[in-house]
Amino acid sequence: MSLRESREATTKQSPEVCYKAEHPAILWGLLRRTKVLLAMTPYIFFLVQSSTCQTKYWIEFKDKRITASDFKSGNPIFETTLKEFSLKALKRRANALGTAEIEKIITIEDAPVCMKYLDSLRSLGISAQTISSWANALSAYLSADQIKLLQKQTFIIGLHPIATSKRNTQSTEELQSIFLRSTANLNDDQPEVLPIPAGYDSIIYHYGLTDGQLRRINVAPLHAMGFDGSGILLGYLDVGFRWRAMRTTKMHHVIAEYDFIFHDSLTANDSLDVSDQDGHGSLVLSAATGFFPDSIMGPAYNPDLLLAKTEDIRSERPIEEDNYAAAMEWMEKLGVDITSSSLGYFRFDSGFVSHIYPDLDGKTTICAKACERAAKLGVLCCTAMGNGGKDLSYPYLITPADADSIISVGALELNDSIANFSSRGPTFDKRLKPEICAPGVAIWTMTHDDTFTQASGTSLATPLVSGACALIKQAHPQASAQAIRKAIMRTGIRFPEQIPDTAYGYGKLDTYSAALSLGTIIGTSRIWKVDSVHHIEVGIAANNRVVNPRIVYAINKDITFTNTLPLSLATDSLIYTATFPRLPIGTLVQYFVATDDGADTITLYPRNAPDSVFRFHIGDTTIIPPFSVKENPSSSSLKLSPNPAHDRIDIRVQTDEAVVYKITDALGREVLRYDAEPNLQEIRIRLDRFARGVYELHAQSASGKFFQITKLIVD
Repeated sequence: MSLRESREATTKQSPEVCYKAEHPAILWGLLRRTKVLLAMTPYIFFLVQSSTCQTKYWIEFKDKRITASDFKSGNPIFETTLKEFSLKALKRRANALGTAEIEKIITIEDAPVCMKYLDSLRSLGISAQTISSWANALSAYLSADQIKLLQKQTFIIGLHPIATSKRNTQSTEELQSIFLRSTANLNDDQPEVLPIPAGYDSIIYHYGLTDGQLRRINVAPLHAMGFDGSGILLGYLDVGFRWRAMRTTKMHHVIAEYDFIFHDSLTANDSLDVSDQDGHGSLVLSAATGFFPDSIMGPAYNPDLLLAKTEDIRSERPIEEDNYAAAMEWMEKLGVDITSSSLGYFRFDSGFVSHIYPDLDGKTTICAKACERAAKLGVLCCTAMGNGGKDLSYPYLITPADADSIISVGALELNDSIANFSSRGPTFDKRLKPEICAPGVAIWTMTHDDTFTQASGTSLATPLVSGACALIKQAHPQASAQAIRKAIMRTGIRFPEQIPDTAYGYGKLDTYSAALSLGTIIGTSRIWKVDSVHHIEVGIAANNRVVNPRIVYAINKDITFTNTLPLSLATDSLIYTATFPRLPIGTLVQYFVATDDGADTITLYPRNAPDSVFRFHIGDTTIIPPFSVKENPSSSSLKLSPNPAHDRIDIRVQTDEAVVYKITDALGREVLRYDAEPNLQEIRIRLDRFARGVYELHAQSASGKFFQITKLIVD
């Protein structure tokens, strides 16, 4: 997508869509604010806290009062749990787990905590703060008397004090940024919408202050090909985000945001927050996703976003790992692709329970276990190593950087040597950390009060990595989180004397090399017209030569795709162009991109072409994209009944055109296709031979002007 197209697409999207959870038992409570909570996440309960509670504990239950064998399709608890997951989350899980069977995608770990256990705790005067289905546990403030009562309960198998800290000192593990310089606002106006030259995407000429940090992680080739993070769901966990007030982020597409401290949908400061509450998160978000050409640009400047406020920096309030774990569960259910946290835990103030090095084995702390489970379910988790490298008593990593199968990030100096503050590995069980390093000193970004600044820390290195991961995921949408993680480690830039070690990990991030190592890259295509002749431009790159790049197309109702246009190199590398023949105004052109490489491997874009193709009409340069994974709004013109379905599904669609219906399983495999005649607005499809599971129903009209996807559950 070009700079102009990215800008226009972003301005059309609503900046605020609040997620409302569906859950069989939502507990209501009064907030400490002057308003009532209207909708809560499935595992956050905020109740009136007893004045006798002194210490926060993690309370583990022995079971969920339902066996794994009973937790299956048809069980009311299973069906209710299934509805809490977005289609994107189910598809990601299916790909990560390698199965389309719904009872292997949704497991007993996802079942809610037993309501009878919650009622028993309430009868003892105990108010749940955070509830985790994954851990089958909750957090609550307990008095000494309540602890004695709980130790007698047979349904409880563990009571663990939660690591907390009063943030009244600048401790290294809090990952506070080190400010180097603040500047006046460089430009009080909106960024100019720049022209689109033929060739490289123009954004690479407008990095501004961030030019050095972006080129050091080698994202420019992917930007030049049109990659910007579009369609990737990035989740950030931090102290808050004043994203609406910052020029670098105010046009962003935030799918949902949630405050896990006060339990509402506001992650920016409000009256109960101290002035700098949302400062750190705003710096991080702008470094990763900022869009302000000629000033601040992030690696992924046009993603979809989830924002979680998990840290309370008021001196009288603790930092709590359970908020972090709850945020990970929330994001995973919404379908997040990549999470990023510049947070961590280890040493705490006197009077509070600190971690010890043996805890950092990836299996002990609440937040590390949450990251490890998310990684198992196909989420790519990025987190900071910490800023304790100069601490002679404990120079090692903080949690959750110790989690397995994630990307823990170290920080580099301006000369690419390791920053002295960057925390070192290994984990206590001797696994190598960090996985990768990125620039972390004098990083340009924007503050929450809308000024440009430079800041340092692994907090700033981490968003560069997570943003870069979004570009790689966009370039290779079928690549798993673990494939991307391994590609990043495999292609890290290492110094001559360096082998993977506990300071640099696998070296400095090389985004473009990591993307190339996963296979041939085909970028977004752009179409423009000159004197009614349409031209197309597309980015292509391969490790071992691009051979015979071409556009394969069909006209109107012809779907044989026998027409080809050879693509010619338009620049020194990466960008190829072709010209379509003159066709009558209004002609529908359907096309996909194909290329070979030096190993005779054929790559198509879209990957499942010709089942999925791009479309445009002669006389117009608007490209109609192939199907993308998205949930239909309640006002959608595509209706299914019943859903979940058993032996049949009735489909209604509000269009007079001929419609092609496709049903694919959770792994993207087509299991049924039906071509409906014009004016056939209601059809019935038999499902007798369908296995139980989650499917996608695709509906697209002949002109391509109507296309929708919705989730279909067969029980």
